[in-house]
Amino acid sequence: MSTKKFSCNIQVRFADLDSYGHVNNATYFTYLETARTKIFMTQGIDFMHEDILYVVAKAECAFKKPINLGDELKVHLWISHVGKASFDIDYMLEDPEGKLFATAKTVMVALEKGKETPAPLPEKFLQLVKG
Repeated sequence: MSTKKFSCNIQVRFADLDSYGHVNNATYFTYLETARTKIFMTQGIDFMHEDILYVVAKAECAFKKPINLGDELKVHLWISHVGKASFDIDYMLEDPEGKLFATAKTVMVALEKGKETPAPLPEKFLQLVKG
């Protein structure tokens, strides 16, 4: 488990809105994916060019307040659990003043590229989460 938190700004686009004028619930998962990919890549973990694939095994989101066009969105994330071949990421989506839009969690599994069988988490990843 890591106490190291990462943060990422997300641009809310008009295309993200539903017919009610707020961000569609499915788009929240795209925001989670954008944040974790951006953060991992800045930390030297390149999802596209590693021998290990990191896939989402489970995703959940608790919606607290609607996100509207013009809202500033910041995604905070941290690793809340590390197993042998999997890890959990917890998220908070909020504005700069701390207004909470949602909390979320993904369970990620490491797979050996080409075989798609569970693989031990690489040392490079473990060093990152130890912070």
